[in-house]
Amino acid sequence: MSIVRYRDASGREQVGVRQGDVVHAIADACVASLLQLSSAELRARLDEATATSAPLPLADLELLAPIDGRTEVWGAGVTYIRSREARMEESAFERVYHEVYDADRPELFFKSPAWRVLGDGAHGGMRHDSTDSIPEPEVAIVVNSRGEIVGGLICNDFTSRSIEAENPIYLPQAKTFTGSCALSSEIAPWWELEHPDELTISLEIRRSGSVWFEGSANTSAMKRSYQELVTWLFAATDFPDGVVLSTGTCIVPDLDHSMVVGDEVTVRVDQLGSLTTMAFAGSGAEPRGGAR
Repeated sequence: MSIVRYRDASGREQVGVRQGDVVHAIADACVASLLQLSSAELRARLDEATATSAPLPLADLELLAPIDGRTEVWGAGVTYIRSREARMEESAFERVYHEVYDADRPELFFKSPAWRVLGDGAHGGMRHDSTDSIPEPEVAIVVNSRGEIVGGLICNDFTSRSIEAENPIYLPQAKTFTGSCALSSEIAPWWELEHPDELTISLEIRRSGSVWFEGSANTSAMKRSYQELVTWLFAATDFPDGVVLSTGTCIVPDLDHSMVVGDEVTVRVDQLGSLTTMAFAGSGAEPRGGAR
């Protein structure tokens, strides 16, 4: 079972429950309204839809990025030792990253509103004024308005490494730009995941048809728990339509490995599926599957 947002043959956008090759529409709902529910209420709503809604062939639907309304995407940084090491290598301000890894308070930053998020197969990931752009493959948790973790996704937290390395104060420009955030198409219910703190993440970048970079890691190496990150995020901020929190990267390409236009970037995560983005700079092309 998974929650999907889709466009049907008539062009109408809806939300539904995917089961295998079919989708059951959830009447009078959007993802944002579902994230206003408690975890128990959400489970009941999904069960009701599968029991009462006629199945629609998945092949007849276009899957979209699975957030809408006022739902936001936030990110967590330096949650893995590999991320700390990479940031220290690239930056003249390495002490900042060394200290935040061990600090009580985690690094949290705003990433994207729902309408700017890219879906699977879209074009993006690069700033035209960046000399070093990289993907950051991450597990993202879907959190309802009450601070309960209700789902999991894949996020590619695309980053301008050259801008962030220049000065940590430039982090918003390095992290938040058109095409900087991509999410996989399906929200996996959290209660159905087995050992979500032990998920294998893999990254593959293909260039001119061949594998140019690949790497893998496991969420068991994350320093902070999912709930710890949620607690800090909700400490002084309200999310009436829920929030997606990307939990940090554990795979960072070396300094001489930067994306170029045309690279095919694919992230895979156990139990969460896959997410592919075609590297592109700017907003000249209409993303396929992006949130509207």
